[in-house]
Amino acid sequence: MQMIRYSILAVIAFLVLPALVAAQPAIVHRTDFTTEGKEFWLVFQKNFRDFTTDDKTQGLKPADPLQLELFITSSENAHGYVEIRGLRFRRDFTVTAGKVVNLVIDTAAQVRSSEQIEDLAVHIVCDQPIAVYGLNRRFQTTDTYLAHPVNVLGTSYRAMCFRWLQNDLLSQVAIIATDDDTHVKFTPTVKTQKGKPAKVPFEVVLNRGDVYQVIPKYDPNSPCDLTGSLIESDKPVAVFSGHNCAYVPDPSVKACNLLVEQIPALRSWGRQFFVGTLAGRSSSLLRVLADKDSTHVFENNRLVATLNAGQFYENKNQTQHTMITSDQPVLVAQYSKGFDNGDDVGDPMMIVVAPTEQFLSGYRFATPVRGNWHHYVNLLVPTKTLDDIRLDNSPIDRRQFKPFGLSLYSIAQIEVPYGTHVIANSEPFGLYSYGFGYEDAAYDAYGNGGGQSMEQVIQYPDTMIPVLTANNVRAPGLPPAISAIARDDRVNDKGMEQVTVIDQDNLNPVISRFEPGAPQVPITLGIKTPRTNAYARFRLRDKAGNTGTYTICAIYDEHGDSMKISVLSGDQSCDFSRNTLIGGYVKYSVLDNNVDIPAGSDPLNNPVVLHGNHGAPVWGFGAFAERPYQGNIYLTARAGFDIWTANAIGYRDSLGTAVDGTRISEEFRLHRLELLLTLSPGIQYYFANHKAYLFGLANISLPLYISEKYTRTILLPGNYVYGGMSGERTDYDGSGPSGFPIVITPETGIGATVEVQGGWKAFLELGAGYSLTSISPGRSWNVSYLFGRGGARIKF
Repeated sequence: MQMIRYSILAVIAFLVLPALVAAQPAIVHRTDFTTEGKEFWLVFQKNFRDFTTDDKTQGLKPADPLQLELFITSSENAHGYVEIRGLRFRRDFTVTAGKVVNLVIDTAAQVRSSEQIEDLAVHIVCDQPIAVYGLNRRFQTTDTYLAHPVNVLGTSYRAMCFRWLQNDLLSQVAIIATDDDTHVKFTPTVKTQKGKPAKVPFEVVLNRGDVYQVIPKYDPNSPCDLTGSLIESDKPVAVFSGHNCAYVPDPSVKACNLLVEQIPALRSWGRQFFVGTLAGRSSSLLRVLADKDSTHVFENNRLVATLNAGQFYENKNQTQHTMITSDQPVLVAQYSKGFDNGDDVGDPMMIVVAPTEQFLSGYRFATPVRGNWHHYVNLLVPTKTLDDIRLDNSPIDRRQFKPFGLSLYSIAQIEVPYGTHVIANSEPFGLYSYGFGYEDAAYDAYGNGGGQSMEQVIQYPDTMIPVLTANNVRAPGLPPAISAIARDDRVNDKGMEQVTVIDQDNLNPVISRFEPGAPQVPITLGIKTPRTNAYARFRLRDKAGNTGTYTICAIYDEHGDSMKISVLSGDQSCDFSRNTLIGGYVKYSVLDNNVDIPAGSDPLNNPVVLHGNHGAPVWGFGAFAERPYQGNIYLTARAGFDIWTANAIGYRDSLGTAVDGTRISEEFRLHRLELLLTLSPGIQYYFANHKAYLFGLANISLPLYISEKYTRTILLPGNYVYGGMSGERTDYDGSGPSGFPIVITPETGIGATVEVQGGWKAFLELGAGYSLTSISPGRSWNVSYLFGRGGARIKF
């Protein structure tokens, strides 16, 4: 199958351009050792073939023309030159701040040889820091790289390449000396084209600007892959590696593309990487390369490989966001697959992934191609800073981010328009840029890291104790549970060694199986008895021997349906004390007096029986407190004052008659007034919505003041009076029979609450009560009543 991809000259400026646009704010890097600098040594490696087979004649014909170009950008107005000594090639350039300048390079600069010193290095010098990108393309096979300045170059490298496709489509490694008399020792992983044996070092001496490229000898029974080859020198060198045209993941998936990256020195490698999936692609390929023996590699907390120096782990089918961690520094690369993998999109490309240790707090980048392209950036951002990240000075909607596995990072795959962009954050984050063509640009792809710090990664001792995080899991239809993670996943952490449950109550901890060194260990904790407080205590130990003790507390709110999760460290204990609600109330009752006072009762000496009346008003007011007990049940205690008005009334027709013969009619009334101190313990049961409840109280009322007034009144005839010239007279005014009554009155009813401002809740209760004891000593005087009570409460 022949691919049709059109050459768009602007497939340039490829990748991330840390270009400072004049109207955009400055990006402050945390280090001076980045991919921007004033001096660079670059190379253009072999791209595909110089001659191809003619389909009609089967003879050889020249391959599609080669294009070699540089793209240079700067945050300042800059002046410099590009020179290739062996070609007597020189071009001066001027870069306007925030712009990109394009320089076409003589195609004779392509390095085709193997194990031969050539004077073809591209030397760039400038008076201001610049970022440099190289474009190497033929029709249907294009790639670019982000160059590293001289000040970040090292003396130890390992190559990242790919396996053979055909006898001349092979991996390749190029080395450039930056100083005279540079001794380079090369240890290939496979036999070289000129017969250097595998795993046997050989040495070459290079002078400043010399290029030395190594290509493997084709062997149909071997991958012929130089990945892992060791490059060591006594002076700083620049190293480029990749493949002159590779099928990814294997020869069954078309089509091939040039792969090339400038490789970071060993000192810049890291141990933690976040590799997201590629937008629009179903899968990609990952490689993890080790520099030290017994390097343990974890993929999403699963131990996937133990590598020796120069070995690599390969995941041919990365279908999910993948966290790579290791106990020793590694190099990670992500490869896009050929269009024929089922996506019918893009082609191979290679991204060297920046480790977390080398993240920056800001990046400038430009999409490389105008036209039918989808341009994307993958952002790897600390979750706690999602509200801070800005794209072109505008906030990025945090809904575009998804949690990156169990880590403390989140990922967003954001499509951006053609042009130059700035992304900045309050803390360092990761970025890489890529794109896929469509329509006339179909079956093409690009991708590169977005820049990074190039400082030496110092492996400090792991002295920090592991940590424990937890959150509530509310899955519909399932009982409540807690999801926890034991973490030892910071930059210098060595990973978890042991997770031990040392105490628990009402929880069922289940610790996921893990290999020592895993950065995160999931823990699931089921609630045994719902709506009941619970805790679990853990001891965590990491591989460095650091130990921490943590307690997960699960505390239900006052209603019993909202569970708050907290994690305490050290000897702290869960506080299961409940919130207390306090408030005040007023009460109005309608009292029925159930009493019959026989005639001649002391001290009234009443001539008739007095019967209790109905509908007497009673007022009350007071304060209360309530607190959760278990589930929907609350305990409550109230204290207040009640003013009771109790009446007993009797009537009689006098034996006498008036002058006009009318019988005399009289009313006899006992008016009892009591001021009571009422103490009311009780319980309340809230319904599921927690807005309505049933309650029961046991009122214990103590009299503070009692008065009784016994009067008689002439009802008929209206003009009759007693001796005191009045139709009413008082026969008794005192405190009633001797004794100190304690009134016990159960109450029950229903209440409802409503939220008001400031955390207050207003409530209204309706209910009934009945006294179990007499309200008056020496008498059988009980009362019953209906009441309404209203007030407000707040958490204390």
